Amino acid sequence: MKKKPAKKPTKKVVKSKGLGDTIEKITEATGIKKAVEAIFGDDCGCNERKEKLNKAFTYKRQAQRCLEEHQYEQYKLYRQTRTLNVWNEAEIHFIIKLYAHVFAIQYNENDLCRSCSGSGKILFRISKELDAVYNSYK
Repeated sequence: MKKKPAKKPTKKVVKSKGLGDTIEKITEATGIKKAVEAIFGDDCGCNERKEKLNKAFTYKRQAQRCLEEHQYEQYKLYRQTRTLNVWNEAEIHFIIKLYAHVFAIQYNENDLCRSCSGSGKILFRISKELDAVYNSYK
């Protein structure tokens, strides 16, 4: 009687949160991580670097939470009255708070202003991502 080939253990694939996770996967696959740990020990600073890179270069995430009915209605009104690429303080507060609820990513409102080009890009991206969530309900 023929033996069945042994099943290879399946490895759970964990999606990278950001660049740090991707680099860790590459260094593990190539053996670099083991070599570094052999030389410098388990606490070589890799985890701290990984977290910093993940925070600085986070991959786009899908919505983690649904819009509640009142949030959907508020966002609908916001979309009807907004002016593209121009936000007043109340709108900034609203979309930052809603974005934090849906995507679990916090932005400090004090770091975002209407006149800064960098802030405008962030607010535009936040609005675009919230629009995608809003449109998924149609």
